[in-house]
Amino acid sequence: MIKKTFSFVSMLLFKAVCSSWNSIAQSTYAASITNRTPWLIIPSDDDHTRCFYSLEEEKVYTVKKSFQDFHGASCCVGSSHGWLVILDDHNNIPYLFNPISRNKSMELPHIPRISQQKLLRRNNLRIQPSRLAFYNHGDEEWTDLNGEHQEYCDIIFHNYQLFALAGNGFFESWHLRELSPQKAINLQPSFAKEIDLDYISHRDKFSTNTYLVESSGEILSSVMRCIGNFVNEEGKTIHEMDVLDELNSPCPYKTLKFYVFKLNFAANKWEKVDCLANCALFLGGSQSISLSTKDVSGCEENSIYFTDDRWDEIELLGDNDSYGGHDMGVRVQLRRQL
Repeated sequence: MIKKTFSFVSMLLFKAVCSSWNSIAQSTYAASITNRTPWLIIPSDDDHTRCFYSLEEEKVYTVKKSFQDFHGASCCVGSSHGWLVILDDHNNIPYLFNPISRNKSMELPHIPRISQQKLLRRNNLRIQPSRLAFYNHGDEEWTDLNGEHQEYCDIIFHNYQLFALAGNGFFESWHLRELSPQKAINLQPSFAKEIDLDYISHRDKFSTNTYLVESSGEILSSVMRCIGNFVNEEGKTIHEMDVLDELNSPCPYKTLKFYVFKLNFAANKWEKVDCLANCALFLGGSQSISLSTKDVSGCEENSIYFTDDRWDEIELLGDNDSYGGHDMGVRVQLRRQL
């Protein structure tokens, strides 16, 4: 029972005491990490070493030889509930791997050769631009769901259902308990009128990322992240053609605003949320989550923590800190619950 309250660092120390304690940690820790402040994986110069940033402690920890069983070209493309999804770039085979237990990684079925940016980073689910598929342990291949839309921006598994959000705003779900998955919801977008028109109509200046988040074990939230594609030092979003006029001043993209909605299942529509009472959201390329600020220390109520997940720019511009890999932080929603 005491071990269930351990932090990430405490578990590492627990593992180091002796072989029997290490064995206990390997067998049980992965299932007991809910309601803990997430750690951020940050780059490392060593292919076999990974660094983790503790938000609660504001400290970086290095876990050596955590990736030693994987090829140097392999990369982490996602995480969920303490597990990392490792993609072998040579044969395009994904693996599930727990860096704490370091048990033998679980190999998943081969996927078609696609850009890793198009591989949705989720637990046992994946996305291609126009294709949804899922995998159950023991299957020999992925099972297609035959999604109706051209592109999907996020998915989430909740209460034995797969929920998927398409790039055009459509929302679908399937019951996965059945031998043959049955579609349960195909909802048209309904929250466009709640969004500032500039973010939708001026696509040359703004772009959006949308995330699905499970909140309080029941409510599914859709979070729209509005980004200025070129933002100058004055905080003003400008056109790409005007970037050259900003002498000696980079104009990187920047997150400007968030809109949060919850799904009203009874009315079959999205409703705007103005306050995240007793709650903090964590958004990024991996599984986005919601945590109770009453149960977890180190998180601020009514806040959204976000990482930079525009991987096209990050990979294209490499170490240029003025652009790729910089757009991360914490934003407090302006309106609070009365």
